[in-house]
Amino acid sequence: MIRLAQAALLARLSGRVIRWQPLLGALLLTGAVLAWPHDEPLTWKGAVWSLRVIAALVTLAVVFVLDDAAADMLASVPLSLGARTALRVGFALVWIIPVWGVSLLVLAPGMPTVWILWSTVELAGLLAAGLAGAALARRCGMREPGVVAAPGAAGGWLLLFTLPGPVAMFTLRPQDWTVAHLRWSLLLVAGLAVLIRMSRDPARR
Repeated sequence: MIRLAQAALLARLSGRVIRWQPLLGALLLTGAVLAWPHDEPLTWKGAVWSLRVIAALVTLAVVFVLDDAAADMLASVPLSLGARTALRVGFALVWIIPVWGVSLLVLAPGMPTVWILWSTVELAGLLAAGLAGAALARRCGMREPGVVAAPGAAGGWLLLFTLPGPVAMFTLRPQDWTVAHLRWSLLLVAGLAVLIRMSRDPARR
């Protein structure tokens, strides 16, 4: 019961100090992408690229949830760094799930069903990599790791965009879908591994 009370206290404190401004900005930009006027009906390929832009916006906002302007206060809560990180990521998921769900509802009609899965895998891979970068910056002593992680996530997105055909990540060629999203899955697993590793208390072996 003590642990639950501590977690509830930390949740209340985290809700006050999490940097919500990037999340609000991404929400507004996502709404603009969804409401963008098109001269012609949006094709499924156009819908996929719209989802990719939304995934990038969501990632750029979410990397700021590990920022902690009140780190000294929260550090005194007797919960592990992993638990504190999980709470912050949980707050982010409460925001991500409805935003992504609405985006799919608006853009998915006419899209091949498999691309709902592929697009979600791409989002998950970007989020894991972005949060891993933020956790790594936090481990290096930065109290506002999002300042480093956001440009890194943007640069990483552009780097993935420029990969040539044989190793392309952003592809719409049917013969490359499965292989490309195996690469996305590897990025997801690697990002989660780094995030978990960087969320362990430094004093623990």
